[in-house]
Amino acid sequence: MIQKTNQRMGIIGGMGNEAMVDLFEKMASYPEHKDREFIAFGNSRLAYKPDEVMHKWLPSDPPELPKIDTTHYTLAFMQHLGADLTGLACNSGHEHFRKVLPQLSLPFVDMLKYTAMTLEGTTDNVLVMGVNSLVDSGLYQSALAEQGVESTKPSPENQKKVMDAIYNPLFGIKTAQITPQAEALLCEVIRSESETQGCSKVVLGCTELPLALTQQSVQRFKQQGMIPDHIEVIDASQRLAEALVKGTGERQKLDKSLNDYFGTYTDWFQPISIKVSSLQSAAIIQKEIFSHTARYLADRNASIKGSYMHLPTLFFRENDTDIETSLSELNIRVHNEGEPLADYIESYLKDFFTDELLSL
Repeated sequence: MIQKTNQRMGIIGGMGNEAMVDLFEKMASYPEHKDREFIAFGNSRLAYKPDEVMHKWLPSDPPELPKIDTTHYTLAFMQHLGADLTGLACNSGHEHFRKVLPQLSLPFVDMLKYTAMTLEGTTDNVLVMGVNSLVDSGLYQSALAEQGVESTKPSPENQKKVMDAIYNPLFGIKTAQITPQAEALLCEVIRSESETQGCSKVVLGCTELPLALTQQSVQRFKQQGMIPDHIEVIDASQRLAEALVKGTGERQKLDKSLNDYFGTYTDWFQPISIKVSSLQSAAIIQKEIFSHTARYLADRNASIKGSYMHLPTLFFRENDTDIETSLSELNIRVHNEGEPLADYIESYLKDFFTDELLSL
């Protein structure tokens, strides 16, 4: 065990950097967060490439090979930087993370199991909404069943609407925008499944979904008759935020050198690393990076087609000098919150967006 003072929260994003920002803001809504250190790593290399998303892959398929190695190195990286308790801002990514976590000594909040625990005792039929891989895996259904809760998933027709709302290249949530088209599709699914399967609770099992189905927007949709009044929408990322802010863990040193965790298929690009004064500042800067990225791509007749198209980013609290030292030892440059983004973001974008990536 490493001697420490404050708890250090670890946040892993990147399979939806917008969802990571959403998690920042939810964590910052709890007063307890002010007494905690944090490391937030938006590693977009954990995500599938745009042309890989809609397919089912076998473990031996080329798109699947980097997933375990990249997950392993990402978790080891967080442990190396001293995270006490870590969570993943992606529901479907838990399948890969669960395979790797037993090989490390990193306390981890399993968002799916934690959300299911908060529903223990409910007698309602729960609708699980998420991407294909999540709803087909049964991860949420199994976690809910362990708590004695009945659950179901959307019909094949409605599941196509969920995927369109998330991934459509023109109006999907993954394009870093919330559009009326995406909102309408999600409301259609909830209303339809409520009528056909009697669902009265809905678990948002993709961290993109709460971006469109916020507490305020759900209330508006009910007032407009787009969602039945009796529906309760359960935001799994809100549950994760609470668990990270109020939970405890004990950081451990890695059993071997961090470099030893870099596997044959690890997909890696050095993150833009910025020390900040607060989670709120991290959220603001991450949104600025989104804007720079969108403009850069638009100038090249391209667009953000999914999470893999986001720059990897890393934020930590400015007082945590041990993190800065560790990053420097890894030859990762650390920027200050006050630096103008435009002074260095362009160089990262040029290095990140290869011709191959732009062509996807």
